[in-house]
Amino acid sequence: MRRLLPLLLFLSAAGCFGFDAPTDRRLRGIPLDPDEPGPEAARCRFRMSVDSPMLAGEFEGVVVARRSRTDPVLRAQLFGDVGPKFAEILARPDRIAGYFPQTREGIDCSLPREASPHLLLFVGASLVEEFLTRVDRTRVTGVREEGEETWLRLRPSIPGTECHVSRNGTAKKRRFSWMTGVHWMEEWPTPDEARITAPNVSIRVRILERTHPSAETLATLDLKLPEDVRIVAGSRK
Repeated sequence: MRRLLPLLLFLSAAGCFGFDAPTDRRLRGIPLDPDEPGPEAARCRFRMSVDSPMLAGEFEGVVVARRSRTDPVLRAQLFGDVGPKFAEILARPDRIAGYFPQTREGIDCSLPREASPHLLLFVGASLVEEFLTRVDRTRVTGVREEGEETWLRLRPSIPGTECHVSRNGTAKKRRFSWMTGVHWMEEWPTPDEARITAPNVSIRVRILERTHPSAETLATLDLKLPEDVRIVAGSRK
């Protein structure tokens, strides 16, 4: 263990390498979210195209999010072009759960302890960053210039993840790394279009509608996995 300690310290510091301190001077002119909070609730309908060796097809979905400072949470449902519900996901910074109704395969991961490579976990992490977080001054931990782009390193919304963001007007990019060798990129050329890429995976998203209902009108966003769902990542809660 003593021999491993210097290596572990080096690896923990590696994520900080290459980023400058986020001083007021370095952040001048970089678009950040305003200090005041936005709407507490959000609802979004979208269309998604997936191309990968394990999964391919066209899907429509809906996300409902509550951006409470004390209990942020979202629910997402995906439906295939033909047939019943394809997937259901619950995501919050400390837990991601979900399942595929057709195969009865599911996950229920307390984070970061039970983080495990799985498609639903990565989708949930991207949804948390998009719907439950803000890029304000309190989250910026580093700044780096890469060519003509300025990248911000953010305080992670989910413990154990590394998230960088670059903004140019209404366009933005995000890149994530999580666990050993797991990484993916989001590119948003407009607020309503996105492409998500990872090794052997390409996902295109088009936002169809965004609304901000009253938080009091939201139904419960909790998700209880059916008893017959087989848990393949995490443990039954």
